[in-house]
Amino acid sequence: MSQSPAYPSPDASALPSILVQAATLMGAGRYEDAINVFLSAGELVSREPLACNTLGFLLLNVGRPQDAILWFETALSLKPDYVHAMSGLGMACQNAGDFTRALLCYESVVAAQPDDAASWYHQGAVLQELRRSVEALSSLERAIALKSDYSQALSKRSQVIESLRNVPDAIQEALRNCHQSPEDATSWSRLGDLLQKSGDFDRAIAAYDRGLSRFPEDFHCLCNKAQALEATGRWREGLATAQRALRVEPTDREALILCGKFELKLGNPAAAHVCFLTVAEMGVVRNYPAARKPAKFRVLLLFSPEAGNTPYEDLIRDSYFDTEVIFILRGYRNDPQVRSDRVDVVVNLVSETDFGLDVIASAIDVADSLERPVVNHPRLMLATDRESISRRLSHVASAVMPVTIRIEAKDLRRRVRDGDTGTFPLIVRHTGKHGGDMMELVADADALLSFAEEAGEQALYLTDFVDYSSPDGLFRKYRFLFIGDETLPYHLAIGDGWKVHHVTTRMSDVEWMRKEEEAFLNDPGSVFGPQGMAALDAIRRQIGLDYFGIDCSLDSEGRVVIFEVNASMLIHLHNERFEYKTPHVKRIKQSFEQLLERRATEYRASVSAAGDAADRR
Repeated sequence: MSQSPAYPSPDASALPSILVQAATLMGAGRYEDAINVFLSAGELVSREPLACNTLGFLLLNVGRPQDAILWFETALSLKPDYVHAMSGLGMACQNAGDFTRALLCYESVVAAQPDDAASWYHQGAVLQELRRSVEALSSLERAIALKSDYSQALSKRSQVIESLRNVPDAIQEALRNCHQSPEDATSWSRLGDLLQKSGDFDRAIAAYDRGLSRFPEDFHCLCNKAQALEATGRWREGLATAQRALRVEPTDREALILCGKFELKLGNPAAAHVCFLTVAEMGVVRNYPAARKPAKFRVLLLFSPEAGNTPYEDLIRDSYFDTEVIFILRGYRNDPQVRSDRVDVVVNLVSETDFGLDVIASAIDVADSLERPVVNHPRLMLATDRESISRRLSHVASAVMPVTIRIEAKDLRRRVRDGDTGTFPLIVRHTGKHGGDMMELVADADALLSFAEEAGEQALYLTDFVDYSSPDGLFRKYRFLFIGDETLPYHLAIGDGWKVHHVTTRMSDVEWMRKEEEAFLNDPGSVFGPQGMAALDAIRRQIGLDYFGIDCSLDSEGRVVIFEVNASMLIHLHNERFEYKTPHVKRIKQSFEQLLERRATEYRASVSAAGDAADRR
C-alpha cells in the first residue's frame, strides 16, 4: 500500500478537536471545508485509522476517488482488519474505474461480514462491470435474500438479467421491483427503460408516467419518456416533455439534444440550431471509454445533428479505443485546440449531402484544422449524393447503375404537365431519406404528379426502375461494407416485393431464407462469382472512401444491380433469430478498428520521427 503523505508533526492532543470541527462541517453539508480541516493536520490524521477513513469517505463524496484511495490505504496500513476502510477502498477503486482491485476489496469485505447485504450488492455491481454476469447475479441474490426490499439490488439484478439477453425476465423483475417499491420513481423508470428497449413504447410511457406521478421532476423519467414519445411520432408531446426535463437540468446535453431533434421534426430548424449550438459550445458531446484498458489510441468523431451521419454506436461498441464525439453545425467553427492534443485519428460521420453543403463545409473546416489523419474526410462526401453516384458508377464493368436525377418537386410537376416524364416505371423519393421512407414506384404520369404535388417544395430523386426479381419471383437485396481495401458481407434481405428491407421481410419466420442468408455471409463469392466480386472491388476503388456500404442485387446475367452506395449504411448487433449474422458484424467492427489503429499508429510514428529530426538539428 502507498505511504501516507508527509506533513509537519502536530500536537496529538488536537485530534479530538479536529474530529469535532470536521463533524460539524459535515453535518452542515460543507464537505470541502471538512476536508481542508483534516488536510491542515495531515500528519496527525495519517496516524489515526478513523480519521483516515473519514477523510477517505469525504473525498469520495466530492468526486475525488484517487485521493480517497490514498487515505483508505493509509487507514488499512494502520489497521489491516478495518472492514469499513476496505469497503471504502473498494468504492474508491470502483469510482476510479479499477474494477479488478475493487472486486478484491469487496471479496475481503463479504468474507469478513457475510450477513451485510450492502457488501454483496457492491460485489455484484463490480462483477457486472467486469462482465461476469452470472457471478454478479449470484451476489445480488445474496443481497436480496438478506434484505428483500433492497431496491438498488433489485434494480441491478434486473439490469444483469437484461445483460444476459433475457429481456422478458428483466421486465418481470422490474415489475416486481415496482410492486415492492411503488413510491420509488427509479423503479418505474427502470421498467420504462426495459419496455422501451423491447419496443413496447406505449407501456414504457405509462411506466414513466407512474414514476412522474410520484416525482413530477424526475429527470430520468422525463428524458426517457421524451425518447419513447419520439419513437411513437408524438413530437409535440415529446418536445413539451423534453422541455420539462430541461427546466430540471438546464445544461443537460441529452435534454438539449432531444429538444433540438423535436424542433427539427416540427419544422423549426432555427430553434433546433439554438439547442444544438448550446451543446456544441460545451465541447465533447459524448464520451465512450475503451472497453479494455488501457486504450490503444484515441478517436474523435465528427457528428452533425443537422445532417445525415454514418451510424456509429454499434460500430464502436466494446472497442479498444477511447472515443469522443463533437457536434458539427452550420456556420459554427469548433475550436480545434480544445481537444487536438487528445486525438490520434478523426472519423468524419457527416455523410449526407442532401441536407445542404453548409454542414459539410463546417466538417471540412474542422477536419483540416485538427491536423490529424481523417477517416472518410468530409471533402470526399461531396460527390456521394445519389445523382453523383449514378454518374460515377455508370461505366463499371459487370454492373447495372440505374440513372438517377435530382429535381425540385415544383420542376417535376411542370415537367409532368408538359408531358416530359421519361420512361416508366420510375422510383421517386424525397432527398435525404433512407430505409424506404417517402419512396414509391410509379407506373404512370398521374401517379408521378400526385407524388410531386404531395411533396410540396421538397427536392426529389427520380431513378430508373430495374426489375431485379429472382427466378422464384422473390427479390434479393445484398449489403456489403467496404473498409479500407476489404469487401465484407453484412446481410441478405429476401422480400416478396421490390421495396426490400431486412426488418420487414418474412425471414424471421422462414428457415430456408435464413439458411440462404447464412450461406451468403459465409461465402459471398459463391453467390456473386468472380465477375460480381470484381465489380464490387471496382466500385470500392471508384468511390474511394475509407468506410462505406452498398445495397445491390444480381440480374439474370450475373451483373451487380446497384441500388445505393454511401457511408450512411447501418450495421447493428441486434440479431435475435439471426444469430449467425453476429460473427460477420464483429468482423466488420474488427476491420474498422484495425483501419483506425493503422491510421493512429502511422500518425504517432510521424510525430515521433518529426521529434527525432528536431532533436538532431
